[in-house]
Amino acid sequence: MVEAKAYQKEGRVSKSRTPLKEIVRYHALAPNAPEARYMLGQAYEATGDYRDAFKEYSKLITRYPQSNLYADALNRQLAMAMDAASGKMKVPVFWGAWETTMESSVVVNWLREIVEKAPYNDMAATASSILAKFLMDQDRPEEARVEYARLVEKYPDSRYAPESQLMVAQLWASSHTRGDNNLVNLSNAREAYEEFTLRFPRHPEAKKAMGEASNMDRLMVQQQLEVGRYYLERSHEYTSAIFCFEDVIRQKSVNPDAAKEAAGLLEKAKQAAAKAAAKSDQ
Repeated sequence: MVEAKAYQKEGRVSKSRTPLKEIVRYHALAPNAPEARYMLGQAYEATGDYRDAFKEYSKLITRYPQSNLYADALNRQLAMAMDAASGKMKVPVFWGAWETTMESSVVVNWLREIVEKAPYNDMAATASSILAKFLMDQDRPEEARVEYARLVEKYPDSRYAPESQLMVAQLWASSHTRGDNNLVNLSNAREAYEEFTLRFPRHPEAKKAMGEASNMDRLMVQQQLEVGRYYLERSHEYTSAIFCFEDVIRQKSVNPDAAKEAAGLLEKAKQAAAKAAAKSDQ
C-alpha cells in the first residue's frame, strides 16, 4: 500500500496498479483491501480505463458491503454512468486514433447495475431516471416507458416519480401512431394520465393531465371511426363497420365531430350490407 500511494503521489498512476492488484488478489482479507480496491478503481479512471474502473468499484460493493468506502464506490459509479449517458465520457478507438462516446449497451448495463445495488432509494431513483432518459435519447421508447413505470412503482416518493408517471402516459399516447393495438395504447395512456392525477393530485400538471385523459377518450372514439371506415372501404365487412359506427355515435358527447361523420358512414354501410345480402340471395 505504501508503494502504491508513493506511485500515485508521484503521478505515476499506472505504476500503482501492480501493488494494488497484489493486495486485492493475495490479501483480500487484509484491513486495507477495500481501500486498495477503491484506489485501483480510481487508477483506472485516471487513465481512461472506465470499464475496468467500474468493475473494480463493483467488486468493492459486492465483497465489502460493510466498508466505509461502499457508498463512495457507488457514487463513483453513478458519476461515471452520468458522464457516459450525457456524452461527456470519451473512450479511445483504434488504438487511440480518435475518441468516441461510450457504447450505449455499456451505459445501460452500468445504470441497471446501480439501480439493483443502490443502498438507498434516492440514488436508485436517480439512476433509474437517467436510464429512462438515456433510452429515450437512443430512440427506444418502449424500454424507456417500462423504466419510467418501474421507477414510479418502486420509488413513488421520489422527486422523479411525477415526471416519470407523465412520461409513461405520454409514451403510451405517442405509441398509438406506431404499429398496431392503437385502441389499447390510447386506453393505457388514459389510465396513466388518470393515475397521475390520483397519485399527485396537487401537482401543477394534474389539471392538464386530466385534460389529456379526456383527449385520449376523444382519440379512442376517432380511432374507432377509422376502424369502421377500414371495415367499410377496405375489407368490406359491413356488419363490423355498422357496429363501429353505431358505437361512435353513442359517444357523441365525447367526440361530436367523429359522431357526425359516423352517421353518414353508417348509412353507406347499411346500404352496402343490403346490397351484399341481396346479391347473395340471387
